[in-house]
Amino acid sequence: MHRDQVRSVRLTSDELVLVKRAAEAVGLKTAGFLADAAVAVAQAQGGPQPWLLDQRGRVEELMAASAQLARVGGNLNQVARILNSGGQVEYVDAAVARVLRVADRVEAAATEIARR
Repeated sequence: MHRDQVRSVRLTSDELVLVKRAAEAVGLKTAGFLADAAVAVAQAQGGPQPWLLDQRGRVEELMAASAQLARVGGNLNQVARILNSGGQVEYVDAAVARVLRVADRVEAAATEIARR
Protein backbone atom coordinates (compact mmCIF):
# COMPACT_ATOMS: atom_id res chain seq x y z
CA MET A 1 0.00 0.00 0.00
CA HIS A 2 1.38 3.37 -0.99
CA ARG A 3 0.55 6.18 1.38
CA ASP A 4 0.42 9.43 -0.56
CA GLN A 5 -1.38 11.69 1.90
CA VAL A 6 0.74 13.77 4.28
CA ARG A 7 -0.39 15.13 7.64
CA SER A 8 1.53 17.03 10.27
CA VAL A 9 1.64 15.74 13.84
CA ARG A 10 2.92 17.66 16.85
CA LEU A 11 4.59 15.77 19.67
CA THR A 12 6.57 16.77 22.71
CA SER A 13 10.21 15.76 22.75
CA ASP A 14 9.43 13.02 25.27
CA GLU A 15 6.53 11.71 23.19
CA LEU A 16 8.72 11.62 20.08
CA VAL A 17 11.38 9.62 21.91
CA LEU A 18 8.73 7.10 23.03
CA VAL A 19 7.24 6.83 19.55
CA LYS A 20 10.65 6.40 17.91
CA ARG A 21 11.60 3.64 20.35
CA ALA A 22 8.29 1.86 19.80
CA ALA A 23 8.65 2.15 16.02
CA GLU A 24 12.19 0.77 16.12
CA ALA A 25 11.06 -2.10 18.33
CA VAL A 26 8.63 -3.28 15.65
CA GLY A 27 10.87 -2.46 12.69
CA LEU A 28 8.96 0.53 11.35
CA LYS A 29 9.89 4.08 10.53
CA THR A 30 8.37 6.68 12.84
CA ALA A 31 5.89 7.98 10.25
CA GLY A 32 4.72 4.48 9.37
CA PHE A 33 4.30 3.60 13.00
CA LEU A 34 2.22 6.73 13.63
CA ALA A 35 0.09 6.01 10.56
CA ASP A 36 -0.49 2.37 11.54
CA ALA A 37 -1.41 3.37 15.09
CA ALA A 38 -3.83 6.05 13.90
CA VAL A 39 -5.49 3.72 11.39
CA ALA A 40 -5.84 0.98 14.02
CA VAL A 41 -7.62 3.35 16.39
CA ALA A 42 -9.82 4.72 13.60
CA GLN A 43 -10.84 1.20 12.56
CA ALA A 44 -11.87 0.18 16.07
CA GLN A 45 -15.62 -0.41 16.14
CA GLY A 46 -17.46 2.63 17.35
CA GLY A 47 -14.31 4.77 17.29
CA PRO A 48 -11.81 5.00 20.12
CA GLN A 49 -12.96 3.08 23.16
CA PRO A 50 -12.72 4.71 26.61
CA TRP A 51 -10.31 1.96 27.75
CA LEU A 52 -7.90 2.93 24.97
CA LEU A 53 -7.54 6.40 26.42
CA ASP A 54 -6.74 4.88 29.84
CA GLN A 55 -3.95 2.78 28.33
CA ARG A 56 -1.52 5.70 28.14
CA GLY A 57 -0.71 5.55 31.84
CA ARG A 58 -0.31 1.79 31.73
CA VAL A 59 1.99 1.96 28.73
CA GLU A 60 4.05 4.71 30.36
CA GLU A 61 4.40 2.55 33.48
CA LEU A 62 5.42 -0.44 31.40
CA MET A 63 8.02 1.55 29.48
CA ALA A 64 9.43 3.10 32.66
CA ALA A 65 9.68 -0.32 34.28
CA SER A 66 11.32 -1.76 31.16
CA ALA A 67 13.91 1.01 31.15
CA GLN A 68 14.59 0.41 34.84
CA LEU A 69 14.91 -3.31 34.21
CA ALA A 70 17.44 -2.66 31.44
CA ARG A 71 19.53 -0.49 33.78
CA VAL A 72 19.47 -3.14 36.49
CA GLY A 73 20.31 -5.79 33.91
CA GLY A 74 23.45 -3.81 33.10
CA ASN A 75 24.35 -3.84 36.78
CA LEU A 76 23.88 -7.60 36.90
CA ASN A 77 26.22 -8.01 33.93
CA GLN A 78 28.87 -6.11 35.88
CA VAL A 79 28.27 -8.37 38.88
CA ALA A 80 28.61 -11.46 36.69
CA ARG A 81 31.95 -10.22 35.28
CA ILE A 82 33.28 -9.61 38.78
CA LEU A 83 32.09 -12.98 40.07
CA ASN A 84 33.43 -14.82 37.00
CA SER A 85 36.87 -13.30 37.61
CA GLY A 86 36.90 -14.56 41.20
CA GLY A 87 35.85 -11.30 42.81
CA GLN A 88 33.16 -10.73 45.40
CA VAL A 89 30.24 -8.37 45.21
CA GLU A 90 28.42 -7.21 48.33
CA TYR A 91 25.24 -6.06 46.62
CA VAL A 92 24.35 -9.17 44.58
CA ASP A 93 21.29 -10.04 46.69
CA ALA A 94 20.00 -6.46 46.52
CA ALA A 95 20.53 -6.28 42.76
CA VAL A 96 18.73 -9.58 42.17
CA ALA A 97 15.85 -8.49 44.43
CA ARG A 98 15.54 -5.23 42.49
CA VAL A 99 15.48 -7.07 39.16
CA LEU A 100 12.72 -9.33 40.44
CA ARG A 101 10.67 -6.36 41.71
CA VAL A 102 10.96 -4.54 38.39
CA ALA A 103 10.22 -7.72 36.42
CA ASP A 104 7.07 -8.15 38.51
CA ARG A 105 6.03 -4.56 37.67
CA VAL A 106 6.63 -5.14 33.97
CA GLU A 107 4.64 -8.36 34.05
CA ALA A 108 1.76 -6.76 35.97
CA ALA A 109 1.57 -3.83 33.56
CA ALA A 110 1.72 -6.10 30.51
CA THR A 111 -0.98 -8.35 31.97
CA GLU A 112 -3.23 -5.35 32.63
CA ILE A 113 -2.76 -4.09 29.06
CA ALA A 114 -3.40 -7.57 27.64
CA ARG A 115 -6.69 -7.81 29.58
CA ARG A 116 -7.95 -4.77 27.72
